[in-house]
Amino acid sequence: MGRLDIRDALISEDDFVGTADTTIADLDTQLDIAAVLCAAETVGAMSHLFEMTVQYARDRVAFGRPIGSFQAVKHQLADLSLQLELSRAVTSAAATAVSAALGEDKRDGASTIASAAKAFVGDTSNYIAQGCFQVFGGIGFTWEHDLHLYLRRASVNEILYGTPAWHRERIICLEQRAASESRCEF
Repeated sequence: MGRLDIRDALISEDDFVGTADTTIADLDTQLDIAAVLCAAETVGAMSHLFEMTVQYARDRVAFGRPIGSFQAVKHQLADLSLQLELSRAVTSAAATAVSAALGEDKRDGASTIASAAKAFVGDTSNYIAQGCFQVFGGIGFTWEHDLHLYLRRASVNEILYGTPAWHRERIICLEQRAASESRCEF
């Protein structure tokens, strides 16, 4: 982390975003919103990537039939579909919780579910992207195909606004804070 020192700046009370008492809560709210939006963007990208992969499995012919008709490819696509739907569900739940908590003093777990969504989607997005690469085979690793763009986006979004490990630690801290009404260092 860095440090910014501002000296001799003229700031009126109208320029304040919040108060000293609400700063931590305001930052938590902004982090929750950013985490949910990042998770939603990632789910959208992975959804499009999965659709591209399913279409490729229908179109690509090997040994006289589409590769999507092979059992191993079917199982791979079914697993990727499951992970995508789980990601979509947790992100939707987080968006609902964070939206409902906006402007409320008591957030009732909105931060916890926002971090849960960000952590889960961060973990599964790379899994989905790598699974799609396996179905595409060699063409997916070329610059001529757009597949690498989705993997890059998933990799960036995985660490943007906190890594999955950081969000899991945040969940623990938030739950400890809720149980003991104490402040944790997070």
